Amino acid sequence: MEEIHSACQDAVNGLPSRRPVIEMTIPSVLDKTISPPGKHVINLFIQYTPYKPSDGSWADPVYRELFAKRCFGLIDEYAPGFSSSVIDYDMLTPPDLEREIGLTGGNIFHGAMGLDSLFLMRPVKGWSDYRTPLPGLYLCGSGTHPGGGVMGAPGRNAALTVLQDIKKA
Repeated sequence: MEEIHSACQDAVNGLPSRRPVIEMTIPSVLDKTISPPGKHVINLFIQYTPYKPSDGSWADPVYRELFAKRCFGLIDEYAPGFSSSVIDYDMLTPPDLEREIGLTGGNIFHGAMGLDSLFLMRPVKGWSDYRTPLPGLYLCGSGTHPGGGVMGAPGRNAALTVLQDIKKA
């Protein structure tokens, strides 16, 4: 918990975390067609990464490389030799996510997932039931309850709300 708190504090202070929170998935374990035999594709989701670092710029290739090496080095602590096994990588920083995918601020959750923006307050007070003031317009993205991630729950919940409304009509 201390490391998560420290990572968050670094980001609040405009710094990429010294010890970032890393979620690693290895899709090539399940799908052998996406990598050569004996090799793997690994996805790293690094949390608490500021949009505009106060100590550098994501546009600077050296700055990006140093952060990537910091992340790989942290993985080395748990999986020795990881860094030396990396053949190539692609990094998407918050500005990259905004530019390439259209995520405002590069935030996959469409805004902070703080206590002030959860449950009945997500996305804002009065709109937590997926309906908007415009009849027939529903919200279903990461900005709605229960929030982002890969679970698809906001979309499912919104779809159920649409079905309820259709039955009422």
